[in-house]
Formats: sequence, C-alpha cells, structure tokens
Amino acid sequence: MLTWDNHNSVNGIREYARSARASVRYVPLSGPELRVAESDLVAALGAGRGSLARRWDRAGRRGLFAYPAQSNFSGVQHPLGWVELAHQQGYDVLLDAAAFAPTNRLDLSVVRPDFVCLSWYKLFGYPTGVGALLARRTALARLRRPWFAGGTIRAVSVQGDWHRPMDDESAFEDGTLNFLSIPDVEVGLRWLDSIGVDLVHSRVGLLTEWLLERLTTLRHDTGGPLVQVYGPTTGAGRGGTVTFNLRHPDGTLVDERLVAREAAAAGFSLRTGCFCNPGAGEGAFGISRRSTRQRLLASVDTIDTYLAALRLPTGGAVRVSFGLASTATDAERFVAFAQSTYLNRGVGAESALPPRLRC
Repeated sequence: MLTWDNHNSVNGIREYARSARASVRYVPLSGPELRVAESDLVAALGAGRGSLARRWDRAGRRGLFAYPAQSNFSGVQHPLGWVELAHQQGYDVLLDAAAFAPTNRLDLSVVRPDFVCLSWYKLFGYPTGVGALLARRTALARLRRPWFAGGTIRAVSVQGDWHRPMDDESAFEDGTLNFLSIPDVEVGLRWLDSIGVDLVHSRVGLLTEWLLERLTTLRHDTGGPLVQVYGPTTGAGRGGTVTFNLRHPDGTLVDERLVAREAAAAGFSLRTGCFCNPGAGEGAFGISRRSTRQRLLASVDTIDTYLAALRLPTGGAVRVSFGLASTATDAERFVAFAQSTYLNRGVGAESALPPRLRC
C-alpha cells in the first residue's frame, strides 16, 4: 500500500509486489493542498481484514505501507504518526525521508518505521554516489533476497548448486561498496550537526513562507494571477519545496521549459518537469483515472502527443527548493526575476521550443 504522493523510487516497488502476485493499493490525494485525508488512509489500512488478512501472512503482518515524510512535489509533510497507525493495522512501514531529512529533525527513537530511505547529497550536497536505507534489525531479518552478487555471500558452490548468505546487513550489498565516498558521509553529518538541523529548519520555514506570500500576490494588469501554486500556499504542514506554474495575462500556462531556459540564463538553478512523482502531478493537474488507462494511450508515441491525449497545456511545473545554503537574497532575486520577466508578458516565445523528448 502506498500513497499517490510518492517518488518513482518508491512507486517501482509495486512491480516486485505484482510479480509475487501481491495486491497493490494506492491512497489518493484530495483537495487543492494535495494532502491525503486521514480517513481515506484509515479506511485503506483497514480494508480486507479477516480471512483475507490471514492469507497474506501467517505471522499476522499484512504488507508494506510506503509514504513520504515530505513530498518532493508539493512540499506537503505527511504526518509521522501514520507510522504507528499502520503498525497497529499490521503493516510494516517504509518512510521516504529523502526530502524531509535535510531540513527537519527525524527522531527514530520516537518515530519507528521499519525502513527509512534518505539521500546524503540532499542533506549536505555530497557525495552523490552514496544513498542510505536504514532498517530495523528485526525487519531486515525477515527479508530474503532472490539473488546474490559480489560480497553478499559467506560461501557458494557451483557443483553443489548452493550458497550461504551473510547473516547481517552485508547480505544486502551488491559488489564493492563506494569506499572512497563513504567516509565523506561522516564528515558531512558532523558538519550538518555543527550548524544545527533545527536552525536550518527555522530558516527554510521563514524563506518558504515569504516566497509563498509574495508569489501568490503577484497579478497581471488583467487581474489574473501570475503564479499558480500546487499544494499548500502557507507555511503550515509543509517543507521548503514550492511547485508552481507561471501564467500569461490571458491565463494560459508558460511552458516550464521556457522558464528553465530563462532562469538558467539569469543564474537560477530550478527543477522543471514532472519531478518523478506522477501521482502528485496527476492530482495537481486534475488528471482522471480514465484518461490514464493504457488502452487509451496505446497509440501515443511521443511526449507531446501524450500530453495532448491527456489534454494538458504543458508537461509539468517549476520547483523551487530551499535548503541550508539558501538565503533571503536568493528568494528576493527570484521573485524579482519572475516579476520582471513574466508579469504582463504575452504568449510567443514558446513557439521556438523543440519537441519534448522526455517527461
């Protein structure tokens, strides 16, 4: 079970579940803030109790529930209390903390998911080739790998056709570890600790609230808004990720590829596109389940025809993310750039954009 609002790194786990003939259930987003209604989650977690639940696992465990502590699309922070809620219903929990951990404190002695994935380069910018999956030993001990590779085994025989896996976490390693970069993680953690996660959290919160307030007040001379924000428009229950589209005076969307090109020329590093979070994007853009059915898109062979089939005006959105290196000057400069570049500017520059090759 997982929420619509998940990174593709988590969405992909559904394919392993389906290959084992397990059921896959998504919990939808609701409302303009792109949050999950807790009543929907409770209903989904409780569905199928009784004889069906007993067939899933003789030990009483019902499956895996996966969700992000913070959305990489909208910045929404989903309640950490859902971990215990899912445990009470018999689920193991995978908490995606990749977007949450860089600017928020996560105390695993209080919040106790079975698995937590995070990214070191999102925490302190380096190294880029090392990630982390934290696992409780009791949860890890229940996993069985369907293959082995490299140094994951204690012994193996070709003629005897057997192998003995390692008895600890090294059984889940493939090949040679990135031993040149792993020491950098310790240096990065000590550096981040010297700054203070709580201080980073406060700064990012203030910058995010200021940016949202400014963006949502910008209007063309026609009276229409310059910016359409997806997700919460205040600082409550959200992190430092702000996703939006810019609008022309006539209300049509500015192509996000044009924003990427012009922002880069002005010295800004922005993320544009679909952000590897299709569920949140489908919720933000109002894409229906019917329109995404495979049979309706069978003849679609390019991204542009795919967007046309879904009746979408553009291929994604623009994302601004704040972190420990962000300053008030960064936020002020970006608002000034958006205002001077797009306010009261008509349609036209999009015609020079090439066809889309990917999302």
